[in-house]
Amino acid sequence: MTPRHRRPRSAFAAQLLLVILVGVDLHPQWSLFGRSLHRRNSADAFVPQQRQWRSVSAPFCGGRLLSTASPSTSEAESEAEADPSEMRLSEMKAELKERGVSFADCFDRESLTKRLVDARDGTAPGATEPKPAADEEATAATNDSSGAETVSDGESTAPPPDSDTSPPPSSSFDREAVLSELRSLRVAELRTRLSALGIRWATMIDKDDLVRALADAMEEGANFSTSGALRPGEVADITDGELSLEVGGGASTPLLLDVYATWCGPCQMMAPQLKEAARELGSTVRVAKIDSDKYQTWASKLNVGGLPTVIVFDGGGKELQRVEGALMKDGLIELARSHI
Repeated sequence: MTPRHRRPRSAFAAQLLLVILVGVDLHPQWSLFGRSLHRRNSADAFVPQQRQWRSVSAPFCGGRLLSTASPSTSEAESEAEADPSEMRLSEMKAELKERGVSFADCFDRESLTKRLVDARDGTAPGATEPKPAADEEATAATNDSSGAETVSDGESTAPPPDSDTSPPPSSSFDREAVLSELRSLRVAELRTRLSALGIRWATMIDKDDLVRALADAMEEGANFSTSGALRPGEVADITDGELSLEVGGGASTPLLLDVYATWCGPCQMMAPQLKEAARELGSTVRVAKIDSDKYQTWASKLNVGGLPTVIVFDGGGKELQRVEGALMKDGLIELARSHI
């Protein structure tokens, strides 16, 4: 017969299983270690020792009580940061700009990813913590409030606009439409068009960079030329319609026009000289040429008697001077600059 102070083995097994799986001890009366938690007093009575009960409201893992405290701010921020390998190039570049880290020397995704990781670790040159959105809103609100003058009755009025800082006149160039059109092109087409304009695109990693660079060049051409066909520092072979716009007025720079023909030897000899002159004149003079055989109406309207004929027009389309015969680079530059 089993003594009364001993329990069956099945009870020990059940208690052991609870300790392993749950990680808690039951009341000392039913504990495996119940004997060690009792002491005999002078009256030979068993008095259970006082023990601190563990709260079962907290989660357990592997027999240990897990902390229910909320994660620290740094841990939350690290979890909020996206993995650079899963980010788009534009997102990585935007975060680098917020941190004040330059990425001009990053020519591929791998180098850009490494630069972002270094910026987050604080090892990249010039790396800073990005400004929280709340701080940006507070700064913007402060700037807005500082731009207003407070009067004695407590009302604030905006300062009078300065006549010298009036906005420039709006251009007819529709940038949003141009951006939408350029985004529909392939990267190879964008690079080809940039190369034709003499714009280097080797450091442009993302397609959006190519689109913006090409749109900027097109906008610059639209502001430089009334027809949008002329570019600063280049010679454009224009049509009759484009010439009508260029001499129609509204331009801020003179126009140097070469009237030529494909069969004309002196015209072909002067072509490279005209390109060099246009490159040196830059944005100070619009340089163009027109084929007299294709557009005979304009050749007769301009009273062209010999080829090549170089004509200078002012911004309003008025003829200022003409020279018949081929000119070298220095002669073309001197002719154009005499009317700037």
